[in-house]
Amino acid sequence: MKYYNYLSLVAMFLVVGCNSGNVDEEHHYDNKLYISSAAITDDLLIKANIKEATRTVSYRLASPAEQDINITFDATPALTATYNMVYNDHAEALPADCYEIPNKTATIKKGAVNSDDVVVNFKNTHELNREKRFVLPVTVVNSDIAVLESKKTAYFVFKGAALINVVANIDENYFPVYWKDYSKVRSLRVITVEALVRSSDWVDNRSDALSTVFGVEGKFLLRIGDADRPRDQFQCVAPGGNFPGPNVVDGLPVDEFVHIAAVYNANTGERSYYKNGEKVYSDNSASGSVDLSSNCYIGYSWQPGRWLPGEISEVRVWNIARTSEQIAANPYEVDPHSEGLLAYWKFNEGTGAKIIDQTGNGNDITGNTTPTWINVELPAVKK
Repeated sequence: MKYYNYLSLVAMFLVVGCNSGNVDEEHHYDNKLYISSAAITDDLLIKANIKEATRTVSYRLASPAEQDINITFDATPALTATYNMVYNDHAEALPADCYEIPNKTATIKKGAVNSDDVVVNFKNTHELNREKRFVLPVTVVNSDIAVLESKKTAYFVFKGAALINVVANIDENYFPVYWKDYSKVRSLRVITVEALVRSSDWVDNRSDALSTVFGVEGKFLLRIGDADRPRDQFQCVAPGGNFPGPNVVDGLPVDEFVHIAAVYNANTGERSYYKNGEKVYSDNSASGSVDLSSNCYIGYSWQPGRWLPGEISEVRVWNIARTSEQIAANPYEVDPHSEGLLAYWKFNEGTGAKIIDQTGNGNDITGNTTPTWINVELPAVKK
């Protein structure tokens, strides 16, 4: 499974049968064993770089045990069909190499009502197909006391989740970029900059409706709109002149995320603009180096009114010319240790104003104010 095809997993306990009512009343005060885990539903988001997870199940009795009660339990993939029938799902059995149960026995001591926790370890889940659903039934296979059939089995249900779950709204906000090593961005003959952006209104009632994405005013700058073009048209300020020209390309949509990328290569002369992975403009006017070492920002250029009216995510700066195939294949995530990746701000922190440089190069940035964090689902999960 490719790296970028990250898997996120949602794990939840589902108990077959009746899930309401008092256990004692339902069974006329018979002392029976049943699942008592506090979290009936447990949402667990797992990224591709998080390969392991642990969950527990606990059992209890309706009244104190008169003697030690020994319980044996196990994963039971054969119950997958039962799960699908009861919950109208279409899950597959979780592969055996994706879980282990270290200890398949538990005990409720004499005079107690609660068992030891049952530990279930999940592994290799980042390799699962995120387009499918998987289930692991864990059930009681033997007990010294009668088991309440309707609360005998716990189901761990896994489904692929979005690669991006939160983004930053940076209306009237900006992020200065103070490079950890200025020498790496001072004389760039080749550079690629990518970002994922969304706006409900590229004008947003501003008289100066130019919207800044990333860069340095007058040197190298990704922005939307200008005095010579509609306020929704992409423009890159770069050596050799701004590109594309006015009305050469269509404007950006509103109310939907769009991936934009600019590639500048002074070695070949090519300058290109990509929209949602498609090269929509290219020329051969690149000449000279790019300097990002000072006055570099996200969401600011020349004056504060040129902020980005909306959300931003996946800002990446490279010292290589990304290919058409690479840009098209990775709109939502890339390996932070990819060759040539100078800085990578995902804007997925979900809290605070500090944005971490995922490359480990130390180019963390902090907003002028705390952005508004917006929950999203990118790409949308197939239900």
